[in-house]
Amino acid sequence: MKQCPHCKKNIPDSAKVCPHCGTRLEKGYQPMKRTNTFPNYLYGILALVLIFSPLISSMLFGNFLGDGTASNTVTTPDKAITLGPLGEVNINKEVTEYQFGSLKDFDKLVTNSDSYVKKIKQLESDLTAIADKYGKTTIDKDYDFYVTDQNNVYTSLNYDLKIGKNETMSISFSYDLSGTTNAVNIGYTINGFKDFEAMKINEQSYPMLKEIVKLINGDDMYVSFNKAGEKFNQLENDFNERNESIGNYGIGITQSEDDTKVSMRILSSEDGYRLKITYKTKADMNKLVGNSKGTE
Repeated sequence: MKQCPHCKKNIPDSAKVCPHCGTRLEKGYQPMKRTNTFPNYLYGILALVLIFSPLISSMLFGNFLGDGTASNTVTTPDKAITLGPLGEVNINKEVTEYQFGSLKDFDKLVTNSDSYVKKIKQLESDLTAIADKYGKTTIDKDYDFYVTDQNNVYTSLNYDLKIGKNETMSISFSYDLSGTTNAVNIGYTINGFKDFEAMKINEQSYPMLKEIVKLINGDDMYVSFNKAGEKFNQLENDFNERNESIGNYGIGITQSEDDTKVSMRILSSEDGYRLKITYKTKADMNKLVGNSKGTE
């Protein structure tokens, strides 16, 4: 080892430059110059490619993308249409031809939709009648209907209910005329609970939700709900230990049974606690479609 004359730090005997301060240690030593192994003219070509690549890409692929987008554009028809009979549906080859963003448009522009629309209106009337028994109800509605080249209709119904001061419910239906798609999601939130005892599940608990479930899928046994309730009641000790720090995540349980999944979760609120029940199930398609599978 030797010592750098400038920074006085020990460096290897063979060092020609101090690795600490950069001082040259041998007379006549010149650091190796870096050479440019990439010719300057190639930099120019590369710059041109980068500048014009978006234009080139657009020229090469624009037509393909444009054609694909145009062929898949879905609009509401200008004139009324009539659906043909629904045959065997191949969902992997269906092409959506028309979209309707309101029940009114679907009713008006699909000439043979009467029975289909009537089922939906009856469902809405029944939902409102049930909710009104438990408090003054307001309901917001949102619709989407998609008609395919196979005379199939995909339907999305979304309802937001406000019942009295402390209860809200969201119900979404997703189904199609062939019955291949069938899903219902119910979100039910009740505010104003002061303790766990008031939230406990028993045979008399949450009758409005039970009535709506029965309306949707005909289930009057509430097997999934009852099993979820049993698990939920076992959270009492956990709740008592954590009731001061439940927060927005809360505590809860989930129960699955056949085609139904139920979850129950306690969350904090300004005036105590709120209980959120989520109910995922399938609908009785006779109540939504009935004999609507084809031209009438």
